[in-house]
Amino acid sequence: MFRTIYRSLVLATIALPLASAFINDVQPFNGTYSATSTSKFPVTFLTASTMVEFLDLSVSFGISTPEDHASNTTLGVPLSNVDLLALNHSSTGPGSFTIDVPISSSDLYAGSGSYILTAAVLRGTGDSAVLNFRVDPFTVSFNATGGDSDA
Repeated sequence: MFRTIYRSLVLATIALPLASAFINDVQPFNGTYSATSTSKFPVTFLTASTMVEFLDLSVSFGISTPEDHASNTTLGVPLSNVDLLALNHSSTGPGSFTIDVPISSSDLYAGSGSYILTAAVLRGTGDSAVLNFRVDPFTVSFNATGGDSDA
């Protein structure tokens, strides 16, 4: 029994450096987001490990209403792009990190109500010498109110 546990522990330790981390989900938003001319929406990315090479390169954020969010490939109205390489979040290990996305009251194009924020993650996968790219969408549904006017 001890031998089996010890062997499993050794194999896991050896394989650890070969593991790669990747974004695998976003945390739901609780409450109502109050948009002002300078407010920022916190998006918490959850990460996990895999034996396949993953490198999360960037994330593009877009906003839409549930009515406009036709499919899982809907970005919506583009808001911003974030360079995950520059932020050292391209391969972070299991855990989480948060990016504050500017969503102002003027971005709430349908007024106060329900919205979906899409985070389209551009990533490289496969052999590190010749990565293939793909884009994976993650969404956060939330209710928002317009706080102040930009006037």
